[in-house]
Amino acid sequence: MKTLKAAAAKAAARAAAAKVKVRSAKAELKQARKLLKAEKKAAKQARRKVDAAAAAAAAVRPKPATPKPRAAPKPRAAKSPETMRTAAQVAKTVIERLHRPPPLAPAPIISADPVPPANAGPPEA
Repeated sequence: MKTLKAAAAKAAARAAAAKVKVRSAKAELKQARKLLKAEKKAAKQARRKVDAAAAAAAAVRPKPATPKPRAAPKPRAAKSPETMRTAAQVAKTVIERLHRPPPLAPAPIISADPVPPANAGPPEA
């Protein structure tokens, strides 16, 4: 009986030690999960910062300069002073045009022998 009691005591001690090991392993696992979660969060924030910086840099980035020579302006022909009229002359011609009677419309042309249209039927008598 003494051996059985001793074996039972040893088994109880081993079971208690195993419980302690399991508890410590669970605590380590919990801590590792916390660290993993924190690292994931930090990585996500860093990724967002990088994406935001890349978007800002892409929006502000100037376009590459492509120098194009401008076309030379075409020289304008100088108007002769004879064609230029003064404001008084222009006003005078406008007033004269307003005082003139309107032009007569041309008289309508009436032909002596009217030509019947092609789709007209024969005249009824």
